[in-house]
Amino acid sequence: MRLPIKGLIWASFDWARSPFYYVVIIYVFSTYFSENVAASSAQGQTIFSSTVTIAGLIMALLAPFLGGYMDRGGAKKPVLFGLIAILAISSAGLVFVTPDGDYSVPLAMILMIICGCMYSVSELFHNALLPAVGDQKTIPVTSGLGLSLGSLASVVILLSMIYFMQSPPAGISSVDIARYSGVICAVWMVVFMLPFMWKMPDLYAHGASWKTAKFFPEQFRPISATRELFSAHRNIMQFLMARMIFMDALTALFAIGAVYVAGVLGWSQTETAIMGVIATCAAVLGGFAGGILDRTFGPKRAILIELFSITAIFCFQISFTDHSILFGLVQLETVQGEGLFNRSIDLIYLATIVPMGMFIIAAYSSCRTLLVFLSPPEKVGYFFGIYAMTSTVTVWLGPGLVTVVTLLSGDQRIGFGSLSILFVLGTVMMLFVREGETQKNS
Repeated sequence: MRLPIKGLIWASFDWARSPFYYVVIIYVFSTYFSENVAASSAQGQTIFSSTVTIAGLIMALLAPFLGGYMDRGGAKKPVLFGLIAILAISSAGLVFVTPDGDYSVPLAMILMIICGCMYSVSELFHNALLPAVGDQKTIPVTSGLGLSLGSLASVVILLSMIYFMQSPPAGISSVDIARYSGVICAVWMVVFMLPFMWKMPDLYAHGASWKTAKFFPEQFRPISATRELFSAHRNIMQFLMARMIFMDALTALFAIGAVYVAGVLGWSQTETAIMGVIATCAAVLGGFAGGILDRTFGPKRAILIELFSITAIFCFQISFTDHSILFGLVQLETVQGEGLFNRSIDLIYLATIVPMGMFIIAAYSSCRTLLVFLSPPEKVGYFFGIYAMTSTVTVWLGPGLVTVVTLLSGDQRIGFGSLSILFVLGTVMMLFVREGETQKNS
């Protein structure tokens, strides 16, 4: 199928914006902050994760209202441009977070909270424009393409930064390169956002205006509104609740995966970093895979296929010890030579990262597509607001489950394996979602 040009333009937004999350939040700036700015690595990790959590909680409170406000408001592209401008300026401002600055920790926290909120709100506006790209044939491909392009751009910047950190230009240290990561992402964002702002069609109700739109509904009744939401849109809420459960597990999988392999398999920081790059490369394939599965089986069945695959691979991963797989049924050599991934068990685990990364991103793509298909056209922004809220309001569930089970069992593998409970529960809940319902009676 030939993708219309506006589908490519919509997907280019992820190419422009996604590297910020991978480079600044996950891999480069977060490590720089923990190792060079904070008093200790443990304190740096605590401060950084707490800052990300604060931004997530702010969005959990505001996202449903922002979604409805978008539906009542006017043109989305000018607002989206302002959000990206604030995100780029805040990202570039991280260059002033220096190792010896007395103000560096509070400055980093303030800028990261702003960045986190702007990143999430811009995602809301971007998702709300997805119906403008075409019909139910083009939307799945477009949604997957966006995630693929975002992952590919992140790989490009990550590999470039790794190269320059290994061989920094004269007069610049590898620490400086890491500190400049926010500036690099800001420049990338601004440059590649221009085609989107120029060519992407806008989508809003005829006659709607931001001047007349109200942020809160005219009758703000949280309890009765929630009750009515589950009554009038039971199918959509069933999907969002299921997604909330299994996405909590996926979030924990991202957050704890590197710590798990470092503890169970004894991987070095370099090896876990390489694992991250491989997982990001696999995510490029995942976006395309999600689009293909959506068009072939429909987004609900695609999600079920993806969840089943993720659960199966995850169960295989937790069967590893440093000398065996399949919970001890297959013993492998334990002699460790020199170099990276020098045991057969390391290579087998590394091989599982590719399909796991692919299916995780495919699941993200399929969920976005299914919400567009289920939502009434006039309430797409509203339901994407709830979609964003459910992504953050229980973000503690997966890590909390792992922490409790690990403490009770005293076994890191059993604790990490408890995430399979959330995968199975989310899959069972997805079985009751009715994909065939029309948008009007969902």
